[in-house]
Amino acid sequence: MARDRICVIGSEETVLGFRLLGIPGDIPAGPGDVRRILRERFAEPGMALILIEDRVAAQAPDLVAELQGAKEFPLVVKIPGPDGPMVEESIRDFIVGAIGVRL
Repeated sequence: MARDRICVIGSEETVLGFRLLGIPGDIPAGPGDVRRILRERFAEPGMALILIEDRVAAQAPDLVAELQGAKEFPLVVKIPGPDGPMVEESIRDFIVGAIGVRL
């Protein structure tokens, strides 16, 4: 099965921006909603990449870390929101967080 789907989970501004590019997204209402959406999107056939806004990911850090550590697709990558990143990261730390491999 081809894994070629991408989605975004984040604030209204972030999701709207990605929808303009043709990428579907979800705007969670709270931490329980973040967990439900992440699990549903992670289980979708063909999903290759889940982009999650860092402030939204902070509502379910344990689940995000668990899914990022999974040795299967889809990849779960935290992205900064419209207000910028919560914490400044070096490019090396960003790559490690995105692909799970220290270069």
